[in-house]
Amino acid sequence: MSNRRDYERLLIQRFALIKLANGEFIEGQTRDMSVGGAFVECEYDIDLEEGTECTISLTLDDDENEDEELTTEIYGTVSHSSAHGLGLNFLKVNSVYYQFINELND
Repeated sequence: MSNRRDYERLLIQRFALIKLANGEFIEGQTRDMSVGGAFVECEYDIDLEEGTECTISLTLDDDENEDEELTTEIYGTVSHSSAHGLGLNFLKVNSVYYQFINELND
């Protein structure tokens, strides 16, 4: 099986809240992230069609003692779903998220 990813995935675990186009919310934790997408582990099996639109809210900081959390929202689609979670493609990455990923790559 070939790797179809355009960006290197980093093993980063952060809280993710996925809002589907129908208004449903799914909570999970990222297993890996890149500029182009992420895999979010969820507590239950979710069967979503490839291309399902969503907005992903990510908590970027990992210090739970912070008074204010650093969060960002990214627009994307579901690339695949499995018993373990959801693969997400990011369609519009903002500067906050882009800077976060680039700092981790340095």
